[in-house]
Amino acid sequence: MVGIGFVINPGMRVLISVLFASTVWGYRHLQDEIPNGGGVPHPCKANYIWGGVGHLDPHGGGDINPFGLDFKNAGMKWTKFLCEMDSDKDGKTNGEELGDPDCVWTKGNIPTVTIDISHPGVCTPHSAPACQAVNNWIDCRIGDLQCDALSEVGMKNITLRFPETAVPSDETNYLCMFFDLPTDGDYHFVAMEPYIDNVNVMHHMLLYGCENPDAATQDMTKPRSCGMSKSTQCKNLLAGWGIGSSGTCYGKEAAVRIGQIGIRQVVLQIHWNNPELRSDYTDSSGMTLYYTKNHRPNDLKMWEIGLSHSDIPPGEAEFEVEAWCRSDCTSRYLSGPVYITKALNHMHYLGRKERIQQYRDGLLVRDITNDDSYAYDKFVEFSLETPIEFKPGDEIKITCTYRTVGKDRTTFIGGGTTDEMCLGFLFVFPAQNLHGHSCWSVQDIDLCKIQHFSSDFPLVNGCNIKKNANPLNPENVALFKNLKKLCKPFDICTHECKQYVKGILESNKCFQGSIYALYRQISIEISSHFMEIWAAVDSCKTEIELDYCQTQCDSGKNSDRTIGRG
Repeated sequence: MVGIGFVINPGMRVLISVLFASTVWGYRHLQDEIPNGGGVPHPCKANYIWGGVGHLDPHGGGDINPFGLDFKNAGMKWTKFLCEMDSDKDGKTNGEELGDPDCVWTKGNIPTVTIDISHPGVCTPHSAPACQAVNNWIDCRIGDLQCDALSEVGMKNITLRFPETAVPSDETNYLCMFFDLPTDGDYHFVAMEPYIDNVNVMHHMLLYGCENPDAATQDMTKPRSCGMSKSTQCKNLLAGWGIGSSGTCYGKEAAVRIGQIGIRQVVLQIHWNNPELRSDYTDSSGMTLYYTKNHRPNDLKMWEIGLSHSDIPPGEAEFEVEAWCRSDCTSRYLSGPVYITKALNHMHYLGRKERIQQYRDGLLVRDITNDDSYAYDKFVEFSLETPIEFKPGDEIKITCTYRTVGKDRTTFIGGGTTDEMCLGFLFVFPAQNLHGHSCWSVQDIDLCKIQHFSSDFPLVNGCNIKKNANPLNPENVALFKNLKKLCKPFDICTHECKQYVKGILESNKCFQGSIYALYRQISIEISSHFMEIWAAVDSCKTEIELDYCQTQCDSGKNSDRTIGRG
């Protein structure tokens, strides 16, 4: 693959490791002119999306295919005539292929069918003999990893694979398994290539290093369900693979230390996506790791920056969210400057744009990544020819933009394929200057203050979560007792309950602003006894909101006392 250089800051050149032109995806708005236009699957690359439905190039731009020609002749609009045509001559109408079999869909509405759709410009199924004869122009190959290090003298490799394992008949599955790495020497792990066994279910893989060499337990020497939690002893992200990626090459400046004085044990986490809920799938995918005694000048570490929660509403042409790693966090995670050599954006299928930016003293320094044509299966790696210096106290801002036109329900940040994510991955060195593996935020809350540096920040937005989430705290014991006496959880709102709950909302910062939802979530995870608190609060929530609106909404002033608002 060919790299393209472009300037993002004086003296800074970013090399994109995949070839893409500025005109690619230039007409993505046309996806909204046809039913399911943003979700047409590639006919021979499982889990890939054919974004430029009317083009020969799956990413759009350039020559058009038979459906593109018919679409152009129809005035680039979805008409009954276009719907009833069979552009690719495979025996199914364009409407049947795109989920509008009755030709009743109109722009902005949800198609009759949203699953098991196919490409109206490509003969399907691709494996049919008649289709293979006319589809010989379609590239079904996954690109090979381009990495000079693989040809170095003395380069070794090890392949870590799951044994043949049954894929559960659930849509989203996370499985983990421990592996031992070579300990016969001191090595640098310099590159990774994926080994994909079942392309029909593979969504992504992550490889985590274990700080504790004895982290494995007996039940994790085989694949087992692990959710997104991995292992508490294995949080050092070493490598990752997602659809569209041919692997990772760490470069000449830095690599990951493994072996006698480095990582000795890893956990491989695999995410299977099985939307058909099939029970007959198996998989034995994994990764091939390349390692050498020819050490790079520095040890490398990956740093994950992300947003832990957000609600993404349906029907939005562009909906933007932000994730931050602010100065309070970076000044504690970093004991000295680090240098960024690579960066990756990560969202799911609703993602359209993502930008990672560096700030210093409140001022924008540079864009680290800037992808205005993001697509989940169009893998883009931002490799920095001159590493970016990042100092303690500098800040990272990630802006993710989603398109939800055609969706009929809210999408949440989460681990499922149909959920969304807003993440950035930074490859940094020297590894010893970074103390931590991730930096998360939610709204204006820096989660590092709760997860890792609670002694430095006993109050977050005025709330002492550690104290207030302890069910044995005397204040909570009294709170439980009073709510039980005055309120009827899951029932009516009594006068005495409303007055008591209103007092809590006015006096306790944990029940105010953006910290409210986080406190609620954390407290319930710690103890089910907190359900009584939230059930009592909820029993009077509507009445209290109406009281505030009665006194303040009419005057045009926003209340800072409403439940869960700032």
